[in-house]
Amino acid sequence: MIIVRKILWFRYDLRIEDNESFNEALKDGNTLPIFIFDENFFKLETSSSFHLNFTIESLKDLKNIFKEKYNTKLNIYYGDTLDILKYLSNKYKVSEIYSTHHFKNKYLRDMDIKIKSLCDENNISWKIYNQFGIQLSNRNGKIWSQNWNSFIVRKINQFQLNGSFIEDDHEINLSSISTNIFDHKNIQNGGRENALKLLDSFIDHRSTDYQKKMSSPITGETACSRLSPYITYGNVSLREIYNKTQSINNDSNLYEKKKSINSFRKRLAWHCHFIQKFYDQPDIEYTNMNTAFDGIRENSFNEAYFEAWKNGTTGYPFVDACMRYLKNKGWINFRMRAMLVSFASYQLWLDWRITSKYLAKLFTDYEPGIHYSQFQMQSGTTGINAIRIYNPIKQSRDQDPDAVFIKKWIPELSNIPSSLVHEPWKLTYLDQKSYDIQIGENYPLPIVDNAKETKNSRDRIWKIKKSHETKILSASILKKHTSSSPKIRNFN
Repeated sequence: MIIVRKILWFRYDLRIEDNESFNEALKDGNTLPIFIFDENFFKLETSSSFHLNFTIESLKDLKNIFKEKYNTKLNIYYGDTLDILKYLSNKYKVSEIYSTHHFKNKYLRDMDIKIKSLCDENNISWKIYNQFGIQLSNRNGKIWSQNWNSFIVRKINQFQLNGSFIEDDHEINLSSISTNIFDHKNIQNGGRENALKLLDSFIDHRSTDYQKKMSSPITGETACSRLSPYITYGNVSLREIYNKTQSINNDSNLYEKKKSINSFRKRLAWHCHFIQKFYDQPDIEYTNMNTAFDGIRENSFNEAYFEAWKNGTTGYPFVDACMRYLKNKGWINFRMRAMLVSFASYQLWLDWRITSKYLAKLFTDYEPGIHYSQFQMQSGTTGINAIRIYNPIKQSRDQDPDAVFIKKWIPELSNIPSSLVHEPWKLTYLDQKSYDIQIGENYPLPIVDNAKETKNSRDRIWKIKKSHETKILSASILKKHTSSSPKIRNFN
């Protein structure tokens, strides 16, 4: 029998570059590199084919790297994670497991508790490495930015393979794995090769217009980096991305690009900031961050509103176009995400705990640490953030003035002049006849009155936010989660 001793367990770090768990595991001895498709994870209501397809693409890429670089295979398993680790540990007399920290949902956190017990019971040392600038112990917000800056500029690890890989006699058919299916056509493909191509194209030319064009769903599709899913699945590291931005540091002729890259760099820090929040308070996945807001939406959930929002049939063209685009692509730019959440939370008064699970399925880059923090911010349940209610008509005119986006994703409205598309319910009977459309039949009337519901929801939130209880709780939340602002090194 081969004594392996070490398991290298890939999770959300699907790369070998700048991967500390990979470096440490391969310093010596025999190592079994594995990935596990957890059979129950892809049955969760937050999982979908967007996530599954991206994972499979990433694994295909990683498998090729193992084959080409080391003439070996990445061993992939499907089933109950705990059972598989138990089986492999017994089969190969494993004494060490190497992996990278993930900051995911309750299901995976609970699983890790069980795995830790398994390791303790069997004298297995589970070595877990941090791939983000997160304080895992001795949380100190005053030095958070200092720690993050030290992390992001740290020299990228160069690995030397001194140990050897082991191949297990096990094969699975990746196409046999199923999950919640969406009819998507133009999704991003996973894998390191695709990540590096996107990173290069962003740094080389797409970033020039990043600040100016990232807010519109039309221009944002190319102006945004589009790196978020590759960060989520670990195809590329934050350090690699940050270091790549250094390539324009010495070019004095790139003023606009440098402004955009500085803005982009700040978002890398905010990525870790929100994950830190989630690490410190993981129950924000399913409970209001500020408990003063408990009960405000839970008991008045309107299923018909929820279905209209999900299906892109609210009667507000820009909202509907964004939802239809998202369901097709598995991605949409940040401002439009915020608008979708805002509209669901305020105009429709839907509980974020339900709407967040639906959008989690649609976001290929679903990262719980960012997802739930943003949902609570946009829904007004933190008590510490400004109430920001997006006006879907204003957003429509600002971000899609010629209605190009709307007409593409809502063909029912394609015959209407662009200036009238933003508020089709205002068309007269004769106009509707002229443009061959009947509002209320071919395309729905607005399911709510935007102005009325905006005022109602704002009043409700403000009433709670101004209360003494809310202020006390908000102060505690600020104390818990406030970190010193990241001092990002900007270009001059």
